Amino acid sequence: MRIAICDDEKVMHKELKACLEKYAEERKQIFLYDDFYSGSELLASDHDFDIVFMDYQMDGIDGLETAHRLRKRNNDVALIFLTSYEHVVFDSFAVNTFWFLVKPIEMPKLTKALDAYLATLKDDNYIILKIDDDNKRIKLDDIVYAEANDKYCRIRTVNEEIDYRKTLSDFEKLLPADKFFRTHRSFIVGFKHIISHTSTGIVFENNEKAMISKLKYSNFKQAFMDYIKRNNFGEL
Repeated sequence: MRIAICDDEKVMHKELKACLEKYAEERKQIFLYDDFYSGSELLASDHDFDIVFMDYQMDGIDGLETAHRLRKRNNDVALIFLTSYEHVVFDSFAVNTFWFLVKPIEMPKLTKALDAYLATLKDDNYIILKIDDDNKRIKLDDIVYAEANDKYCRIRTVNEEIDYRKTLSDFEKLLPADKFFRTHRSFIVGFKHIISHTSTGIVFENNEKAMISKLKYSNFKQAFMDYIKRNNFGEL
């Protein structure tokens, strides 16, 4: 597994790698590291990484802007932000952050983040859909939302739109309730791709939108906050 560490403090690199090596030994993993001390250095690299540990505040290009630019060329990389300030957690929604760790790094919280990442690599994070005469394998984390389309539904992923000749209710049965929510009779949304919401609508990272019905808003808001605590950022 190839890991990039982008932080302008050398001591942070040393401390983080010591924790990562401890984790690798316990979980029988092999980690390769690339060290970057600025956002510009990371963006100049032509390597693809599985995980990027990103310092939120750096001189020059800060972590959030670096992440925005990185996302344009590698949508699959798992971004784990490192920061001393808990309040910036919501700003990182826009770059589809995988996890959020507060400095100094605590081993139990790092372990939780890495265990969650390894879990995403398992086969149960995919569904198989019958599309025309083919079986199509879709990664659950790639599903942004699904929308009712007459008797069938349209599935929007990070890379494409898929016409699925089943009802939205049929599709809903295939999805885990801890990652998706039926916000409206016409919409199912993926928590992972939400960057903001009001009481009537949701905005995704691709700037598309979905509706929330008044009766579902309270349950949606609670489920979304539970998801943030459980899956995205661990326990702050």
